[in-house]
Amino acid sequence: MNTRNHIYTENNNNINCEINHPDYGWIPFTASPNDVEKFGRDVYRSIKDLEKSGKITINPYVPPLPPSDEELERLIREERNYRLSQSDWSQLPDVSEELSKVWRPYRKALREVTLQAGFPKMVIWPTPPM
Repeated sequence: MNTRNHIYTENNNNINCEINHPDYGWIPFTASPNDVEKFGRDVYRSIKDLEKSGKITINPYVPPLPPSDEELERLIREERNYRLSQSDWSQLPDVSEELSKVWRPYRKALREVTLQAGFPKMVIWPTPPM
């Protein structure tokens, strides 16, 4: 089995890589010495043997960088917009005024999430009614 792009997982117990699948080409795969399937154990042993022979290097795990403030803002706005869209029904003309009124403060709080003191590093999401 051809493999490439070998990287240890966070705990160094497994190896993330790509395998060359005969039908699908290069696909992601995590090789584990404890895989329930023999194939996964065999791929792991094969990679470790190649490393021992000096034919390949297994790169160390590098934790991802934390998102920038700009990225956090974007993610929070996406979540806010999603939550707003999930409550849009509450403002339709065929919804009772009573029910519509109950949902308005929640929707207002969602729109004001970006005004919170800790934004974007800390956000307290409002709780939807009901």
